[in-house]
Amino acid sequence: MATEKEAAAFAELARRLRALPPSCKDGEAIQTEVYAVGNEAGFAPLRSWFGALYEVLLGQPQGPRFGSFAAIYGLDNTIGLLEKSLGVTA
Repeated sequence: MATEKEAAAFAELARRLRALPPSCKDGEAIQTEVYAVGNEAGFAPLRSWFGALYEVLLGQPQGPRFGSFAAIYGLDNTIGLLEKSLGVTA
């Protein structure tokens, strides 16, 4: 379950991922957005932001480089995971 801070950051990340071209497979571009959201949300150390993503979205304390994961898994699927964690249904 996401904390209030995490949920707000997840919603912002979903918004930013939606702004990318749907066919985006650029892991670095996605990673840049993930870093920006974590920094702007005040996660310090930034590792805690990634830990929250992995724990809430994937059920584990760590995982692959998130931008690469999202590029391979697909933006729509990744946004779906974020929204599911927020209780949003499509």
